[in-house]
Amino acid sequence: MERTVAGVLLLSVLAFVAGWRVAGWQRDSVDLAIRNTAAATGKQLATIASTSGRQMEEKLEAIKNAQPREIRTEVVKPVFTSVCLSDDFVRMYNDAAARTERALSGKPVN
Repeated sequence: MERTVAGVLLLSVLAFVAGWRVAGWQRDSVDLAIRNTAAATGKQLATIASTSGRQMEEKLEAIKNAQPREIRTEVVKPVFTSVCLSDDFVRMYNDAAARTERALSGKPVN
């Protein structure tokens, strides 16, 4: 009888230790998966941020170059007629606004 109780007790202790060890391996596995996922996500976010930054710079450059010099000249030296703005000025302004809108939205010219 004592051997059976000691055997059961020994078997219970071994099962407890084995369960404890397996639980530790599982925690280590989960921690490793979290670290690997965080590293991969960080790399992807860096790539996305870099690409997004380049796209924003291109759009800002397109906006900067969208306004033709004629509009600046027209504003600096306005034409005094009975009409507030000439037809050419309105056309140039509309063209510049359309180019700016295309640059911001990323739509092609055609």
